[in-house]
Amino acid sequence: MRKTAFLLLACFLLASCVISPLSRTNANSKSPVTLQGYALSNTATITITAVNQNTGAIDTLGHATFMGAPITHTTSDGTTYTLYPWTFDAGVIAPNYWSPQSIVANLQTTQGHLELFASDGGANYSTFSPGAADAAMASGQPLGIASAAYADGNSTVLFDPNGVGSGPEGPWVNVQGMTSSTTGYPSVTWSVGSYMVDGGTKKIYGLICAPTSGGPYPVVIYNHGGTGSNDGGNISGVVTSTGWTAQPPPPMGQMFGPPDNLGQCLDWAKRGWVFATSAYRGESVNIASTDTAFPAGSWPSDGNIELCMGEVTDVMALTDLVMNHASAIALGAAGHTVSPNVSGKMFMYGYSHGGCITWRAVEQGAPVTAFSVIEGFTDFRLTYLTVLAEPPPSPPPPPPPQPVVAAIGSGAYQWGISTYQPDANGVMGYNWRSAHYFASHGDLGIEKFAAMPILILHGDVDLDVLGYNPVPLRQPDLIAGDIGATNIFVGPPGVAAPTSYPCIAGPVGAPLSASLTGPDATCPISFTAMDPNDPCMATLPVGQCNALQLPLAPAQGEPQQQHYFVVYHNMDHVDGGLAIKNTFDRFVEHNFSRQPGCDGLVPGCASD
Repeated sequence: MRKTAFLLLACFLLASCVISPLSRTNANSKSPVTLQGYALSNTATITITAVNQNTGAIDTLGHATFMGAPITHTTSDGTTYTLYPWTFDAGVIAPNYWSPQSIVANLQTTQGHLELFASDGGANYSTFSPGAADAAMASGQPLGIASAAYADGNSTVLFDPNGVGSGPEGPWVNVQGMTSSTTGYPSVTWSVGSYMVDGGTKKIYGLICAPTSGGPYPVVIYNHGGTGSNDGGNISGVVTSTGWTAQPPPPMGQMFGPPDNLGQCLDWAKRGWVFATSAYRGESVNIASTDTAFPAGSWPSDGNIELCMGEVTDVMALTDLVMNHASAIALGAAGHTVSPNVSGKMFMYGYSHGGCITWRAVEQGAPVTAFSVIEGFTDFRLTYLTVLAEPPPSPPPPPPPQPVVAAIGSGAYQWGISTYQPDANGVMGYNWRSAHYFASHGDLGIEKFAAMPILILHGDVDLDVLGYNPVPLRQPDLIAGDIGATNIFVGPPGVAAPTSYPCIAGPVGAPLSASLTGPDATCPISFTAMDPNDPCMATLPVGQCNALQLPLAPAQGEPQQQHYFVVYHNMDHVDGGLAIKNTFDRFVEHNFSRQPGCDGLVPGCASD
């Protein structure tokens, strides 16, 4: 009630606003929605509209009704205002306002994102996220004076993190686990386990490692890159005869093995973290072993790869289990299980595909304390045009037509059935997996992100030795602009930072013309150069660079900047693990006051 009073008085200074529900909060897409707010006139016609997620158009849902007695307020300067309460009972809102329903089936049940507007013919009414409402209450200034400054949106956005039409995830089921130890660190108890999503229709496997005793400990959620065994996807590991872990060997005839996710998991946990990672739908957990305490096994998750869409649901479910139901999680061998002891603080990070998942999970309300994205996708319309302009190498037989290849590379398909293009009929399917689209709608502009530490790490090599990079520099710069990040370039003397990059003309998320063969505009970019004489720049691939001392000290009278976009010269999509290591480690340690584990992007997670 006290929070409602603050927001009510804020409405006096904002003229009109929506106070319930708070924006960018969770809701069930199958439950009724009622908007409530205040207006300065009871003769106004308040129209409620919503984004039609099939097309991106704004549809009218109806008109609000004035209900209840008016409320007056006199400010300190003697001005008297009268506010009139209104309400709009929208009922159960149709699924096409929660997610695209007319493109392909997997979009119909993906993450729900309902966006509603209230207006009386002028500007859309102001809205408050939970952080904005809390900040107004914590300001300590007179009611109605500070509050108005904290409104942080002009639309009411509701999330359905379980997927449209689905209920909450099922509980964690311990499949197989053990306790491991190494010299100089506390023991770690860990397990492969499963949980159900999409209304109980898909079983998803994951890996959780935690200190065997003590705590509470912060949580780290790692969203891995790739989509399967051919591109660094899946969750992999090797259990040695001593019960610890080793780097997985490369398959026959290949130079590199899969990532050492088990070593990564154990490395974070032994340093005092609860580490969790999901083998998203269509992927698997694969653990080789020479220890009889943990027989080797492979556990495939249900479903098909969706590329930064249903995978977000899988990560949000695992996050909820670890953060809110840790006491119900059993780790370790049967008869010797422990539950993670979590502190309530959480770090999330992801690489490539996992970087995209991280952006979308954070936008959908994942309860992060800080997060980092490494070489992550942000705009799949841009991915589509990049593949058109810079097609990846393709061995015989001849590939499908290039627009089909571009659609597949952008995740714009229903598995085994059809692809779709970013035209008026299909563009919302591209937008739905694009963090830049939702950031442009304000999802990263709310109060809780204003002072949240955010670190974006990327390279400046858009074309690697194979002539292709799935996530060129143009992708992270879009979202760095959305969050107002400080851009930093790390390169040797005499090497200029990039000044522009190919981009897309027109509004964010708009349909693309079929005549386009690549990005059709050029966008400027600027950087502050740092660490120019670092010896890491003398080698290819880039060596281990110095730690940047972030956050930078603010100018006098300026707020502390917490959002940084760091670009390394000569780093491409796969060779930057050493370049970013020290800056990444310092970012984590600065914000959580404890040493991080292996970031998962370089071999050797099993070593100290």
